[in-house]
Amino acid sequence: MRQLGWGLGILLGGLLVGLLTMPEWLPGVIHRQAQHWAEETHHRLEIGSLKVEIFPFRVQVHGVRLYEADGQTLVLGLEDLEASLALHSGLRLLPVIDELTLTHPVVHLVRNPAGEWNLASLAGPSSGGGFPFVVEKVRILRGEGSVWDQGSDTHHDIRNLQFHLPQLFSRLRDKDSWLSPSLHAEVDGASLDLKARIRPFSSELRGEGDLSVQGLDLAPWIPSCSVSPGALTTHFAFWGPNWGALQRELSGLRLSVPQIKGRVAGLEILLQDVQLSAPSVRYDGGAVNFGVIHLMGHDGQIRPVGVSEAAFPPLPLSKLEGTVEKLAWPVSVRTPLPLSLTLQVGAQGRLQVAGPVDLRAQGAHLTVHAQHLDLRPVQPWLARYAQVRLESGQLSLEGVLDGSFSSPQVWQVRYRGQAQADELAVREGRRGQWLWRSKTLFTQGEATLNPLRLRLDQVALSDFYVRLHLLPDATLNWVNLLNPLPVSSPSPSVPKSAGSSPPESSSVVAQAAVVIRKVTLQGGTIHYRDDYVHPPYKANLTRLGGKIEGLSSAENTTARLELRGRVHDAPLLSEGQINPLAQNLFLDMTAQVTGMDLMQFSPYSGKYVGYDIERGKLSFDAHYSVRNHDLQATNHLVLNELTFGKPVASPGITHFPVALAVSLLQDPQGRIMVNLPIAGSLDDPQFSVGGVLARTLVQVLEKAVESIFVH
Repeated sequence: MRQLGWGLGILLGGLLVGLLTMPEWLPGVIHRQAQHWAEETHHRLEIGSLKVEIFPFRVQVHGVRLYEADGQTLVLGLEDLEASLALHSGLRLLPVIDELTLTHPVVHLVRNPAGEWNLASLAGPSSGGGFPFVVEKVRILRGEGSVWDQGSDTHHDIRNLQFHLPQLFSRLRDKDSWLSPSLHAEVDGASLDLKARIRPFSSELRGEGDLSVQGLDLAPWIPSCSVSPGALTTHFAFWGPNWGALQRELSGLRLSVPQIKGRVAGLEILLQDVQLSAPSVRYDGGAVNFGVIHLMGHDGQIRPVGVSEAAFPPLPLSKLEGTVEKLAWPVSVRTPLPLSLTLQVGAQGRLQVAGPVDLRAQGAHLTVHAQHLDLRPVQPWLARYAQVRLESGQLSLEGVLDGSFSSPQVWQVRYRGQAQADELAVREGRRGQWLWRSKTLFTQGEATLNPLRLRLDQVALSDFYVRLHLLPDATLNWVNLLNPLPVSSPSPSVPKSAGSSPPESSSVVAQAAVVIRKVTLQGGTIHYRDDYVHPPYKANLTRLGGKIEGLSSAENTTARLELRGRVHDAPLLSEGQINPLAQNLFLDMTAQVTGMDLMQFSPYSGKYVGYDIERGKLSFDAHYSVRNHDLQATNHLVLNELTFGKPVASPGITHFPVALAVSLLQDPQGRIMVNLPIAGSLDDPQFSVGGVLARTLVQVLEKAVESIFVH
């Protein structure tokens, strides 16, 4: 019995001596074991200092550095580690650490192209056991690190990591308890905050928490735009039998972006305070289902690129709202994505777009409803094709837009429905003169891009003004406005078979690029000026109204024209068959004018016969025919009460005996009747209908003078 007592005493004494001398021998043991572990994992380990205290029991480690096998590449670093053991650990029969603090840890993670991480070799094989422990408080202060994925060559930088965990315990102690970590870090310059609740050791893993990211860099996701850093907030949850078979869900996901700026089709678009939200996002089996995504934008503006704000003030955008449904990743091409978008443009403009986007067919079928959209932002696009300046215009749409985009070279856009342009005003780009003004331009039909086709059932134009100007070189001002198109190589011709026959008229119309079934005109004004003759001839056609039916760009088709109005306040009636859209102009028309004042022709009479016109009226019936660029016309003119005034005093002017000539030509009712045929080629640059008509009066007077000597 006495020997047993001596044995226990020696044992307790040895334990006491070992405990009291622990600060001397334990650091060496830990250091040797750590170095042995580093050698086995092919790393180089440096430990600056290791200190152990007994009362209270505390371990302090300073200056830890773990390098790759080359001895230069840092993998892990730690400025300080401090752990203190609770005094009641013995009573609880398991180690209880009051506090574990890691100060300024540094971790550099690298994933090679094969998908292996550089830290994978540090973890030894799992024994499947373990021992129970409790850590009452875990803190990480001023952590930092980096992540480099060599496969995608992406880098992520982590700074100022702060981690707090109120309690950490092992699997063997309490399988149904919750862990509540919180974390703050700066990742790639963005501030990240995380608060969570996790039950990692139960039969079913569960966790939930809140994530907030401020200053999120979105530029890599939208490379074509300038995007300011955004903010992301969400609540997350996950559950599953193990870590490899988790289901994940985000709820209340919201991404806020202060500003997005980009360029589309020559327009600079700025959106401010943009918010993207999703009520529920689920991840299951490698697939992400976003459900419904909502888009909101409060303010913005749109303006043409390269145009000063003084020339074109930015057009405000507001009340942007949109939704996308059934969006998933990887993208499912089987299910079309319902899309809706509304936007206010300017003070009055409103745009609504809704419909499915078919990812399999790479197209969309969208219903478009637009009201009073300002057309001025399309000026840069319009300037590429014509030298014009769009001063004003508002567009309203009600129809369906279909688009398919197989590739940048293979695409097509088609619009079917109604379109109306109000208060449309266009000037010439160089001279700044008015070219077109209209109160209302309404169309109904179908328009296609690539190839360009136009099928309109109805066009209605009201209260319009058009300026036509025949320039001194005998070209029309509208023709000179078009910019030259790039020259394309001619496509090889396909030889016709011997038995082939010309297509029927109906099929020709169906294949034509432009078909307009009916055009209605009301309240129009055309200002015409002919600078090919001297002095220039001017004519104002007012109160124009009528219709054109069956207009087509197909050859061998004609349209019916009926037009009424006034020319220099004299009644005008014109009707016939035309085809101005075909390559070979066709025209077969009659025109009647009754009682037009002749005083407007005084500049011509003064130049050619030496006298001004004091009074007189002109009426005529004309028939014009154009086929294969050849003009044939007959004009039956009636001059009533033609009276010349004073002679014009100007050198080089021949003064005809006009009074005698008029008296010889007039019938008892004071009328002079003239039949004037006109013929010529429209391809002849010296040919001008205006010039022929202007010299008609001279020919009439010459014949009258000649008749005196004949008799």
